[in-house]
Amino acid sequence: MSSSCCGTKKQKLNGNYANANGHCADGNNGRGGSNGGKGTMVNGHTNGYMTNGHASAGGDGGQSMIDSMPEMCFYCFEVLHRELNQLEEPRTPSFTNEPFPLFVTWKIGKDKRLRGCIGTFSAMRLHSGLREYAITSALKDSRFSPITRDEIQRLTVSVSILQGFEEACGYLDWTLGVHGIRIEFYNERGSKRTATYLPQVATEQGEFGGGDT
Repeated sequence: MSSSCCGTKKQKLNGNYANANGHCADGNNGRGGSNGGKGTMVNGHTNGYMTNGHASAGGDGGQSMIDSMPEMCFYCFEVLHRELNQLEEPRTPSFTNEPFPLFVTWKIGKDKRLRGCIGTFSAMRLHSGLREYAITSALKDSRFSPITRDEIQRLTVSVSILQGFEEACGYLDWTLGVHGIRIEFYNERGSKRTATYLPQVATEQGEFGGGDT
């Protein structure tokens, strides 16, 4: 996981995100856990398309992003399904292909245990970015063994689209359930340590949880 600040300097994350349950129907690469970002937030659970949340991103572009997020989640499932079954890549999706920093998070089971989460703070075109990180987070998160075909029906995927970064004035200058945060610091041995907390985890888990490198 990655970040770009030193000592007590932090950046708040603004983000859109959605979750999907189904089966094929924690600037650098980073493994992410989370806490949450000022901006647009959507929780979407396929198997009923329940969508909860609020949006504060302005204009039709923000609403368009919200409306597209369930499709982004389905796309991640299709990408993983085809990868695990050695099929050709899925057809080009219809949602926007604008560049954004993004994370893809896989969870498993009714208790939604973390199964993989990797993303990037470098803006990537959404079509190629989601395709890359759907696979990378599922198969190459060093904290977990690769996801298998037998697990797909028990998976949940979350897509986090980050935007509107702003510097925090201090360690209390962010709101759980509203802001995400990324932190970078040096430990007593002089080694750089980083952590990323995405917008949804604080409210989902009721605690400050995440990952670091």
